[in-house]
Amino acid sequence: MKQLMLLIAILIPGTPLLSAEPAPEEDYQTLQGKWIRSDQDSKGSPLRVEQEISNKISKVSMYDRNRKLLHSHQAKFHLQRMSDVSLFTYFDLEVLEGPNKGRKQKTPVTFVYRVKDNRFIQVEGILNGDKIPTRLLTWWKVKIPSLPQDT
Repeated sequence: MKQLMLLIAILIPGTPLLSAEPAPEEDYQTLQGKWIRSDQDSKGSPLRVEQEISNKISKVSMYDRNRKLLHSHQAKFHLQRMSDVSLFTYFDLEVLEGPNKGRKQKTPVTFVYRVKDNRFIQVEGILNGDKIPTRLLTWWKVKIPSLPQDT
C-alpha cells in the first residue's frame, strides 16, 4: 500500500516535496547560529525558546521564566527550494531533556520558512497533507557582540 501511495505521489505533477530542489549551501549558512523566540506554557506562563543551528543539526531548548531548562531536542535537517518557497525538513528528532527524554521521532516534518533581516519565519501546517495545525513562529537572530580588536 505504501508503495502504491508513493507511486501516485510521484506521478501527480506539482507534488510540493518532489518538485523542490536541494537548497544551495548559502541557505544553510544563513540559518547558522542562535535564534530565540518567546512562547507560553499551557498555563500562560512565559517561556524562552532557543534554537541553535549548525552542521545541518537544529537543537531547540525551552526555558521557564527562571531560566530552568524544561525541554531540549535536536534533529537533523535539510533545506529545499521551490520557485518562491523555501522548505525546511527535520528528521531523526531526539528529545535530550525533559519529561520525554529519550523519545525519538524518525518521521520527517516539513515546513515553509523565510529569513528576512534578523528573523527566521517558520510556517507550519500549510503544506498539502499536513496533519498539524497551522501556526506561524518568528525567531530572532542572536547577535554575538564582537570583541574589541587590539590596535
